[in-house]
Amino acid sequence: MLWTLILNIIFIIILTCTGNETKLLISKKYNFTVITGKTMGTTWKVKLLKQKKRKKLYLKSIIQKILDQDEQEFSTWKKKSTISKFNKYKENKLYPINKNMQNIITIALTIGKKTSGALDITIGQLVNMWGFGAKKTPKKYPSIKKINKTLFLTGLQHLQIIQNKSGYFLKKDLKNIQIDLSTLGEGFAVDHIADILNKEKISNYIITVGGAVFTKGSIKKIGIKSPIKNKNTTHIIVYLKNKSISTSGNYLNYFYLEKKNVCHIIDPLTGLPIQHNLISVSIIANNTLEADAWDTGLMVTGFKKAKKIILQEKLNACLIIKKNNKLLTWISPEFKRSLI
Repeated sequence: MLWTLILNIIFIIILTCTGNETKLLISKKYNFTVITGKTMGTTWKVKLLKQKKRKKLYLKSIIQKILDQDEQEFSTWKKKSTISKFNKYKENKLYPINKNMQNIITIALTIGKKTSGALDITIGQLVNMWGFGAKKTPKKYPSIKKINKTLFLTGLQHLQIIQNKSGYFLKKDLKNIQIDLSTLGEGFAVDHIADILNKEKISNYIITVGGAVFTKGSIKKIGIKSPIKNKNTTHIIVYLKNKSISTSGNYLNYFYLEKKNVCHIIDPLTGLPIQHNLISVSIIANNTLEADAWDTGLMVTGFKKAKKIILQEKLNACLIIKKNNKLLTWISPEFKRSLI
């Protein structure tokens, strides 16, 4: 097969659920530009055909500026961010939000409903309790009483988006409920960078933010990393063109507390870190934000429920489970077409 451009040759991404594990294999025969920066606790990268130095600096400047603005909206680590202010808001009144916030929360509510609450952005209190938010890692395992008490401060039904002539507004009917958008930030950032590049009339590129990737132009070769800590090998390779892929996993971000493994992915239904054998979920979609939302929600559900939802929604998905120290892979009919 003859590819239309050379980018598919030089862009081979090893994709995982954290930006620090993204790897690029380079063919030295071709020149290209790599632009990088930091956002939302990880790194962002844009790879495109060779650009002049002035153009590269200009692109980096406008991308970083936009991502810094996004972080000021979505980050729970920033005390003056829109999310942090909303989380402190005790009134049962309309809270003004912008179009970007409306978009990310709408996607979260939609996919949250489709996953029966497995994706739940209202678990901010639970995230903090387990030490994955703005608060420090706990010194002891939370009691069942504390977990159940915190569970009462969650639930998508307590959140509502309202639009009127004055704009978009967010409303909560539970004053101590807290939103956490960290699971969706990477996908949103990728889509926002793509918007910038499109406005600059750049038509062939690849964007990565953490475990979320978007490709445009020629066919790109993307590798999903083997979901085993400290094993830097490729598990599956897919071929994408004008598509996004996002991967979520439970094998890198965790710690041990009282000899128990505490994973960063919290089940909103139990209030506990997930414990099942589904260790990696990859979703291919047209929109990176949606792919990012789906992979997190499906990671929470476990293999059987995830498979059922994938078939029902006709998702382009790859699930990897660990059974008897062996990796077993299941792919949806839609995902199979991306392997060729």
